[in-house]
Amino acid sequence: MRAQRCIRWTGTLPLLVFLSSCAFCQETHYSRFRDAKWYARQIQTLQEEVTKIDIDLRALAQARKSGKGVTDTVALDQEPEGVISEGQIDVLRKRRAELLGQIDALEEQARHNAVVPGDLRKEYESEESATSIEKPTGELKVVEAALVQAKEDLAHTRKEVELLRRDQKLKAQQDNSNPETRSRRDKPSDLVGIGMRLTEKEAEAQEAEQRVAELEDRLEDLRRIAPTESKPDDHTADGESSNPNDELSDKDEAYWRKQFAATDYKIRTAQTELDILQRELNAGLVQYDRNPATAMKESITRRRINEHRKAIEDKKKELLPFDIAREHLLPPKTTRSATPIV
Repeated sequence: MRAQRCIRWTGTLPLLVFLSSCAFCQETHYSRFRDAKWYARQIQTLQEEVTKIDIDLRALAQARKSGKGVTDTVALDQEPEGVISEGQIDVLRKRRAELLGQIDALEEQARHNAVVPGDLRKEYESEESATSIEKPTGELKVVEAALVQAKEDLAHTRKEVELLRRDQKLKAQQDNSNPETRSRRDKPSDLVGIGMRLTEKEAEAQEAEQRVAELEDRLEDLRRIAPTESKPDDHTADGESSNPNDELSDKDEAYWRKQFAATDYKIRTAQTELDILQRELNAGLVQYDRNPATAMKESITRRRINEHRKAIEDKKKELLPFDIAREHLLPPKTTRSATPIV
């Protein structure tokens, strides 16, 4: 019996050691959902916005009680202080309730992940200074480069989502202003296609956000274990070439393809935004605001129209260097000879 018990114990001992080591690895692996500092920074950002909203609400309530700013003259270039809209107060209150709900959700999530509530109320230093490393390792540089690329992709996707939403709004206004019924129109509306592309881009944006979050967690994990790792050899750092000409020659085809793709994206995005700005300007020239006071001021000051025109001019200036470069790259136009060919 004792021999059997010894055999069973020796057989289960390696399994217990393996399970304990796996649990230790899972505990040491960084995750923002178990980090009190991450929750505290998120909650602090939301609380700062709540504080700003409270200041605006107190100012609006005080102006409504005292009537400050109500005069016989109306400043057309700015919003008068004495005009208090209940809709503005309702919007601020709804936004405040949303922020408080987000704070409660973060605190509940922290409690679910066994984060001490007192740690959420501490003041931590900024994330950049808390995780700075003098000599990053090779893997750390790779993850940092991947994170920069992921954030760039996320910014591009969010820009495309914004342009699609603006395009969808313009198409909806165009369809609603059409006096003909949908059954008598020559071609179907483009809203269905725009809606499908918008849904796909929103899904891509969510995936990009998840990718950025995973890379940020991986980067934080590497930064935490980096000081305990051995330093790289000095000859590897000295062996790197510091000559910029050598760096230019070492850049391969993939690098230049990436540069050309980035330039092409800038051109396409600027052209799309220019088209949307022009259509928004055309719609603003014939449409009026439902608020009579705003419509009266807009008819005199033309503030929104001027802002759109300035944005169009700025976007044309942004596209001007690319247009000049394209003209130089195109082949010269051939002219027909005046003498007939025999």
